[in-house]
Amino acid sequence: MKYLPLDIAINLTEYWILILMTQYICSAHMNLRRRNVLLCSGISILGVFFVYWTAAGDLLSVLTMLGELVLTVLLFSRKRLSDLPRLLAAMAIYYTLMITPLLLLESIMPNSLIPIFPDHTYTWFDLITDVLFLGGLLFLGCVLRKYQTTLHFRPGEILGSIVLALFSFIDAGLVIFLYYAHLEPVEHYIFLVLFLGAFVLSTGYFLYGVITSRMRIYREALARSQTEYLQLQLEALQDVKEQEEQVRRLRHDLTSHMAMIHTLCQEGNYREVKKYAEQLSQNTVSPGGGILTGNKVADLVVHSKMKICEERGIEFTFTGALSGFDALDAPDICSLLSNAYDNAIEACMSQENAYIRTTVHTTPNHTAIQIVNPVLKKVSIRNNRAASSKRDKAAHGYGIDIMRRIAYKYGGSCTLHCDKQEFTVKIVVLT
Repeated sequence: MKYLPLDIAINLTEYWILILMTQYICSAHMNLRRRNVLLCSGISILGVFFVYWTAAGDLLSVLTMLGELVLTVLLFSRKRLSDLPRLLAAMAIYYTLMITPLLLLESIMPNSLIPIFPDHTYTWFDLITDVLFLGGLLFLGCVLRKYQTTLHFRPGEILGSIVLALFSFIDAGLVIFLYYAHLEPVEHYIFLVLFLGAFVLSTGYFLYGVITSRMRIYREALARSQTEYLQLQLEALQDVKEQEEQVRRLRHDLTSHMAMIHTLCQEGNYREVKKYAEQLSQNTVSPGGGILTGNKVADLVVHSKMKICEERGIEFTFTGALSGFDALDAPDICSLLSNAYDNAIEACMSQENAYIRTTVHTTPNHTAIQIVNPVLKKVSIRNNRAASSKRDKAAHGYGIDIMRRIAYKYGGSCTLHCDKQEFTVKIVVLT
């Protein structure tokens, strides 16, 4: 019992490493509030007492840890069973990054693994790596929350992490076997380099693939926003060109029109003059859309989305002015508004009597935009993220991430709220 506090600390550290990996890296849906954190820690401590009372071996200790993790996911995850594969992926990654290097080090330099206590199996290497790993995960969690970003492992990536863990297990077994094979020194070191290199390359390739996949999806979403901005500019130029052509035609016909009006006046046919003038006024250049936001780029986006709403029978209203947006870069304005309106329009497509209402509040220090659309049922929002109903969740949700990053760029925020009737996006930027 003298090492019970140490074993509790060790078990808690490894337990929280796996839980945080499941939550942050694999994008699980666990509610880790303060009360739940205490309950989770209590589950882990009870597991340690159970192992002590039963005087169990290493196998039962591992099974107990697995039971603690499964119980935690089932109790505190919103999706429960569907998050268990992500727990499996987190365990596979933990094995690859933590256990396999320990096995390799134990085979290559066994004297470097110094126990904390002479009669205890836990070494200083275990302590240092566990603390560093846990600290890194806590830092990663802060970064992900700060930038409102999560990673969502696809089925292929979950399977890939399991395959990587199996490969690492085989690779570590080959290294251990190598030290009992009694090979020549040259052959021994050649195989050792090959096995170690295979482990490093396979692990690096898997992590590189996950990171580049997320970066590619985000770049594609950002590129779509920038392309839409260029498309809006092109449409605006085409509208200006059409208006200029109409003005030229009117100027070309102005002499004929004036001559006709002059003739009608000489004849005293003023009723025809009035009728003729009314017909001319209908053919003059229209001033454009009825909504003016106070910012030229915002006008382009709002007019474009308003046309889409008119075509699809969605009521569109805009109240307030975005004159404070003059301090924002034009592509950022387009991305911010386009993503917000695209999500609202998509939500309105399956509803009757749908509407999109935009309200802008401006102060000398900031501009707040609130965009509201109706919903058929309440959308679940956790950690300021809306649950997606689409199958490929990894490829969706980046529009909101882009909005958050742009708002954060200008010292503001992007928050989501939903009740049983309406979904609200509130964007605040400092101006």
